[in-house]
Amino acid sequence: MPPPPMDATDHTLMLLPYEQWISIRAAARRAMIDNDAAISVVRAGRRRGVLCTHGKGAAQQVMRIYPGPRRPVGSQE
Repeated sequence: MPPPPMDATDHTLMLLPYEQWISIRAAARRAMIDNDAAISVVRAGRRRGVLCTHGKGAAQQVMRIYPGPRRPVGSQE
């Protein structure tokens, strides 16, 4: 049985490098989305336990810490 289709947020999260810190701006470029959309994806990734962040504002960086798409148990996202 094939895996369920990946939603757009999961797809974008999987475009980010695994276990490597990058800036939010670099994450936006890598995913080919604007900075506001990248910030939204980062929030979702943190809620899902896929991303970790450090720093604030323009200096904020993100790292994918989970190798695949993931949803918290009971999530309705």
